[in-house]
Amino acid sequence: MDPASSTVTRLGQGTGLLACGAVAVSVLVSGASGGTTPSPAWAWWLAYLVFVAAFLLADDDVSRGARLDAPRLLLAVQLVAGAVAWMLSAEIGWTSILFVVSAATAAYLLGPRGTALVVVGQTLLVTLGLVLAGQGAGYVLLGTAAYGTFQAFAALVVWSQRLEADARAELAVAHAELRATSALLEASTRDAERLRISRELHDVVGHQLTALTLELEVAAHRAAPPATEHVDRARGIARDLLADVRSVVGRLREPDRALEPTLRALVDGFPHLRVTLRVDERVPLDPERTVAVVRCVQEVLTNTVRHAGARTLDVAVTSGADGATVDARDDGEGVAQVVPGHGLTGMTERFERLGGQVRFDSAPGGGFRVEARAPVPGPAT
Repeated sequence: MDPASSTVTRLGQGTGLLACGAVAVSVLVSGASGGTTPSPAWAWWLAYLVFVAAFLLADDDVSRGARLDAPRLLLAVQLVAGAVAWMLSAEIGWTSILFVVSAATAAYLLGPRGTALVVVGQTLLVTLGLVLAGQGAGYVLLGTAAYGTFQAFAALVVWSQRLEADARAELAVAHAELRATSALLEASTRDAERLRISRELHDVVGHQLTALTLELEVAAHRAAPPATEHVDRARGIARDLLADVRSVVGRLREPDRALEPTLRALVDGFPHLRVTLRVDERVPLDPERTVAVVRCVQEVLTNTVRHAGARTLDVAVTSGADGATVDARDDGEGVAQVVPGHGLTGMTERFERLGGQVRFDSAPGGGFRVEARAPVPGPAT
């Protein structure tokens, strides 16, 4: 979650808690002033405390700390506790504020249809409670309309925030894909240019220097003193220069150590996730394995943003004499059973074509982990 969305969510949770506190204050004030009190009072307070506890546990941080992985179950508890508290204190009226809090929570956890059912059901409970409390028809209609509208407004505000957050997540995913493609294109262009330069040096300069060396060799046999000394010196310089050109050509043909800057360009500044990247590039990778590693990290980022509900992602990449490995894990919600989609399936197929393998590991509340390995090809036989 990006900082702006996180701030809005915190403000919403704080406002909901203040609304719950206002309900408790209204009941206390009513009792202290000799007005109507819930009956029985202990049952109302129990339902109220259960409601507040469910609302707090629905918060991502608290639920993870309590190792709870069923926010919808907490919402159901919240709805039942709110209904009980309302029916026990419909004469006071203010308890129906809890329904507004429940509607906002439902909009955060459910889709439009589920949220609409919650709002309609709670609105009907407002009507039923007011009728059983003996309120007049005008008051019943006004209360029903008011709290039904309050619930709908709260749900729409939260739903709008969800849509905006989803849009930002999709935009972040698109940016990640674009950065990965750009990084791979840059690396490919750089390698192609290095190869072109090495070929030019070998084909043009190398051949000319070879010819020059041969000519000086012939000249050394035909020259007479004192020209022999200068010819020998020129022949040595030409041989040294030819060796230097061959050395440069060899270095240009070696794979570039570009894995870390390529991956860094992919993960840096990711707006919805705090990514820790560690790259140990002991041996440069060939282009195929570089593409596999970059696409693997890109897919991990995409899945984490879209599905994991994580705040942090740790990625460790190693390239050594035995090949390349990727170990990525997040602190998201996790799943009981991993069912690979198109992205994870494509990742697996890419590494298997290189003779490697990919392993997925996850558990409810335990995050998601991807381990991928692409060995270097063995010597040809």
